[in-house]
Amino acid sequence: MRTLEDEIRSAADHYPEGQIEALATAFAKAGSPGSGGNLASQFQTPLLRDQASDLVEAWKASPEAVDGAGIALALRAAGATARAIRGEMTVEPVWTGPSTAEMTVRLSRAALLEVIGLARHRLILVSYAAYKVNDLVGALLAAHGRGVDVRFVLETAEASGGALTFDASAAFTPLDGQAKFYVWPAEQRQPGGKLHVKAAIADEHAALVTSANLTGAALDENMELGLLVRGGAVPSRLSRHFMTLIDEHVLVRVD
Repeated sequence: MRTLEDEIRSAADHYPEGQIEALATAFAKAGSPGSGGNLASQFQTPLLRDQASDLVEAWKASPEAVDGAGIALALRAAGATARAIRGEMTVEPVWTGPSTAEMTVRLSRAALLEVIGLARHRLILVSYAAYKVNDLVGALLAAHGRGVDVRFVLETAEASGGALTFDASAAFTPLDGQAKFYVWPAEQRQPGGKLHVKAAIADEHAALVTSANLTGAALDENMELGLLVRGGAVPSRLSRHFMTLIDEHVLVRVD
């Protein structure tokens, strides 16, 4: 059985404000777990009735003494937080490949250029391979020109164990002296480990996480799938994560 916290989070994630308020009101009136036996029966909607029943069972099994007012407060707070997150964050699939009724094509290149264009302070680009990306170079030079701190984390031919014939950074030589380049040194890796991440993070507000390398084929021709996240906590966490790896010298700057 799920914990009381799990059930409250589930309710907040799945029900609109009016239904969360109905649950909260019912629990506030119930007062204690022993008074919650008939609580679920007052809801006519089967899904909401089941959710109320699951909450009551988790309430009874909770090792902490929480009264109905506490459950009501937790439901209202979790619901408000979930609504704020949904309002702040959008997640869009980025698909390069054959389209269907469920998924239309949005080339990875267009999404990547959008993220670059959104950056105002810092832009982090991570890729295994890179080549034939002249338009990206132009967008990155423009980003640097407006004061963006551009940082690359790229694989090297040596660290790839021969899978790459040249360093990924070679695609961005026009940015020498303007962008910062980082590698994941071999001594930091498990044997055979590769830097296989593909991502672009603009400030702490937008992030593209994708299967596509920074190559012409990957951005325009291959079947590739990613998610473009705007707002919310994810871009911020990813940005801070990579900056921590840099600060702790897990990722090392190179010329």
